[in-house]
Amino acid sequence: MDITKRFDRILQLFFLLQSKSVVTAEELQKRFEISLRTIYRDLKALEMAGIPIVNEPGSGYSIMEGFRLQPSRFSQEEILSLMVAEKVMQKHETEFVKKHFDAALIKIKSSFQVHQKKDFLHLEDTVHLKNDFKSNDYLPNIIDVLLNSTLKKKITRIDYLKSSDVYPVGRSVEPIGIFYEHGFWYLLAYCHLRKDYRNFRLDRIKKVSVLEENFTISHPPIHEFRDKGLSENKTKIELRVDRKYAHYLYWDRQIFGFREEEISDDFVLMYFDCSLSIVSFVRWFIKFVDVAEIIEPAHLNHELVEIMESGLKRIKNKGAIS
Repeated sequence: MDITKRFDRILQLFFLLQSKSVVTAEELQKRFEISLRTIYRDLKALEMAGIPIVNEPGSGYSIMEGFRLQPSRFSQEEILSLMVAEKVMQKHETEFVKKHFDAALIKIKSSFQVHQKKDFLHLEDTVHLKNDFKSNDYLPNIIDVLLNSTLKKKITRIDYLKSSDVYPVGRSVEPIGIFYEHGFWYLLAYCHLRKDYRNFRLDRIKKVSVLEENFTISHPPIHEFRDKGLSENKTKIELRVDRKYAHYLYWDRQIFGFREEEISDDFVLMYFDCSLSIVSFVRWFIKFVDVAEIIEPAHLNHELVEIMESGLKRIKNKGAIS
């Protein structure tokens, strides 16, 4: 057995335990891709080294409250990842999140070795992120308010402006969590008005306040909603694109759930799991209709023809073509 490799794994195991309140053996097995027997052996090694590990039956493993060691060893890859994370957080819409991430990162940097601090400083000039966020569209500290509501299980009052409305409408919601998708932050919450779960774009929330009332029902974690919803609402799509024009599709295809491609001498087959509306996909595809075709599902071609015929009719009515 590679002793160095095992030592690094046990060290990572320790810091993982230190970073979470409780971790199951199955979670550790999946993360490190080793057997449960090896996980138990590594946990025993930590105990023999004097680390007070607590085994909570039915829950998992944790380190005794109050015991902490500073992570003095960081790999080059970890330093690079922290630097990229800092760049991302500097562009964050919410001042509260940005400010407190910066404070946490300062504490992490304080444990860097001298050469690691120099590496971090050098790497800062190697990454640039364009600021595509419109921070003025978001209420100050809205993410913090919503996450605190979720943590405390308190009903939240929001004034929400739908794209079709002129004035915002008040909603009482039970926030489940937030997620980022297609350039926007969203709140997933149980809406008392609709008596169902709904997604709300954060930039359309014009006012937010946490009420004293507790949640009325128990909600599953957000990933269960997202995983179920995405899997149920995805449409499998196959395109065939002339190879010399295929690169024109590369920029936007990720938005529409691009999964993989097969390249031949003349064509590129592209496969999508599209969670957006079919109309959105077809309207995007129209830009490439002269160099590509929809293979599956066939009914998308009917949608394509209807949109194009409608467009031609409008042009003819305006006398632009004979």
